[in-house]
Amino acid sequence: MSSLFRISVFLCVPAALVFLTACETSSTNENPKAFSDGSKDQIEAPFPCEDGKALNYDCSNVDLFAHLNIYELSETQSGVYLNDIWGWTDPETEKEYALVGLTNGVVFVDISEPAEPVVVARLPESNLRSKYNTILPTEYPACNLGLGATERSKTISQGSSWRDIKVYNDHAFVVSDAQPHGMQVLDLTKLRDYNGEVMTLEHDALYDRLASAHNIVINEASGFAYATGVTQAEVCGSRDGSGLHMINIQDPKNPTFAGCYIEPSTSYAIAPGYVHDAQCIIYDGPDSDHTGKEVCFNSAEGDVLISNVSDKENPITISLKGQADMQYSHQGWLTEDRSYFLMNDELDERNLMRNTKTYIWDVRDLDEPKFIGYYEHETFSIDHNLYIKGEYVYQANYNAGLQIMDISNVANGDLERVAYFDTQPTSDSSTFDGTWSNYPYFESGMVVLSDIETGLFIVRPKL
Repeated sequence: MSSLFRISVFLCVPAALVFLTACETSSTNENPKAFSDGSKDQIEAPFPCEDGKALNYDCSNVDLFAHLNIYELSETQSGVYLNDIWGWTDPETEKEYALVGLTNGVVFVDISEPAEPVVVARLPESNLRSKYNTILPTEYPACNLGLGATERSKTISQGSSWRDIKVYNDHAFVVSDAQPHGMQVLDLTKLRDYNGEVMTLEHDALYDRLASAHNIVINEASGFAYATGVTQAEVCGSRDGSGLHMINIQDPKNPTFAGCYIEPSTSYAIAPGYVHDAQCIIYDGPDSDHTGKEVCFNSAEGDVLISNVSDKENPITISLKGQADMQYSHQGWLTEDRSYFLMNDELDERNLMRNTKTYIWDVRDLDEPKFIGYYEHETFSIDHNLYIKGEYVYQANYNAGLQIMDISNVANGDLERVAYFDTQPTSDSSTFDGTWSNYPYFESGMVVLSDIETGLFIVRPKL
């Protein structure tokens, strides 16, 4: 079935007929390395962005290749929504996969033929309630921002809308918020076993020294994972403090506890020292005092928190900085030269009734990070996850979809929007709907987007 027919059915006919699209979601790729020479760049998009539209979606310089709706991803007719998304490229076959978080697990989609994506496997969520059965649901605050107050956030017995996925050494690491879930580990080479029938996979390991986690951060250079937003655990995380829960994943199928990091001086809404998200690297930036150290740049509710986690038994706070009208330091990413940290504020649009703003921090001196300004967007939509690739930042802005900005003038506090794709063209309101996240790191140039209500989008920017 062509992507044109799949998308047209989803948009134009009654819901009962949408389910027909899942019956023929299949594809063959006789030469899995067919695009290793870069020829994928030459594939014509089925739905090019022309005159501000790709199919029925508002766009600029971003072509649409395919869209899979929630039923095609989950085979569940109702009650399932999307959340986080990540990507993996099989080093043997060079196939590209989207790893899509759902409210009840993870689905794995082969996007090697981007106009004909194929659902190849699903990983159901885990459940550690038997281990953590002394904890009452009322004691599970987790991250009660955003979806926490809506029907999309399930009860403690059903799971949570929040799920996060990262990849290291050809393994996926999956955590979930607001339920006893632990960290699942899945060997992604199992996806090679797909033979035309969608597989239901079991995790290869389950790290259970934490119950819930809002996010999982991985430093691929060191082989350590950092769970953030851990509010219940055997170690580190509790309602009284939750920073970084550090895990050694150098042997992926045997993850082991490595240490805790909590900085209680942070400004907070959920818990003292609570870290919502982070980026951890072996530092190779302009501040020579920290060269070669393992450094985490943490978005810590009211602050940007920079820490040295080289010694897992004795992590050190390097600096802690806030900004006067910052409402919630949600997530951020470093420029590739490590000089600037771009951060999204998830609550300022609603709390301060203002346009979307991307914060820009000068972090050339880790001991004295400096706020240098905002990029103000044209909408009221809430900004969510952002990632930097080369001279561009790819930002998921809920109802405003994917926003791509040129950061070549970031030193002057200036960004320039050069492309966008709006998965929710009828609204730019400051509500927690629309595009949750994106993954822009495929060598093919494809970008995958997860829209909470409407599914997976595969697009390609023209930059």
